[in-house]
Amino acid sequence: MNMQNENTSILPVREKVSYALGDFACCLIWQSISVYLLYYFTNVAGVPTADAVRIISISKILDGITDILMGFVIDRTKSRFGKVRPYILTMGLPLGLSTILLFSVPSGLSIGGKLIWIFVCYNLVTTVFYTALNVPYSSFHCFLTDDSGERARLSNIRLVFAYAAQVLINGSVFFLVRKLGGGELADQSGWTKAFLIIGIACFLLTLVTFFGTKERVSGESSGSGHPSVTILDSLRSVGQNKYLLMILATSLCSFMQSAIGMGAAAYFAQFILKNVDATGSITNAQSIAQVLTLVFVTPVLLRHFKKHTLYQASTILMIISFFGSALAPDKLPLILAMNALKGIAFAGTTTMIYGMCADAIDYGEWKTGINSAGLGTAMMQGLGKFGMGIGTYILGLILDFGGFEASAAVQTASGEAALIGCYTWIPGIFLVVTFLIMLAYHLDREYPAIIRELNKRRGREQFHLY
Repeated sequence: MNMQNENTSILPVREKVSYALGDFACCLIWQSISVYLLYYFTNVAGVPTADAVRIISISKILDGITDILMGFVIDRTKSRFGKVRPYILTMGLPLGLSTILLFSVPSGLSIGGKLIWIFVCYNLVTTVFYTALNVPYSSFHCFLTDDSGERARLSNIRLVFAYAAQVLINGSVFFLVRKLGGGELADQSGWTKAFLIIGIACFLLTLVTFFGTKERVSGESSGSGHPSVTILDSLRSVGQNKYLLMILATSLCSFMQSAIGMGAAAYFAQFILKNVDATGSITNAQSIAQVLTLVFVTPVLLRHFKKHTLYQASTILMIISFFGSALAPDKLPLILAMNALKGIAFAGTTTMIYGMCADAIDYGEWKTGINSAGLGTAMMQGLGKFGMGIGTYILGLILDFGGFEASAAVQTASGEAALIGCYTWIPGIFLVVTFLIMLAYHLDREYPAIIRELNKRRGREQFHLY
């Protein structure tokens, strides 16, 4: 691969926007699956809740494995387009097509046939194509620049677009299904047509990202003693990287709480708030607050505070928002207020964690001489997928234990209690764990000296550090 490391600290706005549109594309699919898929399986396709949960849980484990494998692939990719852009070019189309099929379960199939269809299509979407697109995309900022401040700004702008996609999906899916179908959420044709639009949009946006960006950092290991890095070498490098291990552990916990809370959202709106259409309102209260915070607040805070400080402060706000929602879970104004607080907090944690992960990867290269940008990012994503699978399984267990029935008109008291716990208390407990883990993270104050030494090893001029 003929690529030089360019000393370009600040990227042009056009390229930042092109880069961020890639996350917009990914989140069109991710948010649809996270919020609406379980509802679609049980209330439209007619699949039992327990079977749908089992398929998602098992598939998330497989998905996590392919994330890690994709990380190895990225670290060994050499092409004229770079390490990650080839996958951004080629994976958008199959991801869009397979998503359409996922939300188009044939009504004429038996329950067993529907489960097979769901298992195959779900794994094509998440385990194969989404992984092959999103893992390279998530490590992309490591190859665009190695300036710590610019990486944080890239994380911020990509998340603005990601949450904008979430707002769009939250507010449009039920509307599109009704508009394009027969006016009812149970109309299969409406779901197919809605996701035809979403799938095409995903594909076109990935093309914009590919043609509008350029890899500047080669990602080749700086250690002279590692002319040919093996898979075992990469794994050992990750194992010796204490900061990356902390981030991986928090990723696992964060995605577990996200799977439980988001998986319960539509049911929570339907049975606790007594209005399934409130799903869009409560999820958008969070997403809109995230976008506004990312646009107007986070860039200012990044000039004055370290990433770790902002991450921990944001985690505290999230804990308060989840526990606060449990005070009066049937009151829509309170849920909207607490979800807006979640959005403010999530804007902080998600912006910081990607920048912290990139810094931790540099720390690993400084310590071991091995650059594992692809593997490190993939492991964060992979453990996140494991967390989603475990979280979805926990969600199913709790709902089943509480006697929850998705097809029932009214839930029992224990079923409602299970829903409330999954939407409030349990995610909050997982976030307490992430806060405790990250108390030992001190890389922010060590990073300037580390990157100066790395740049000397790489034979480049020192980048401006924020």
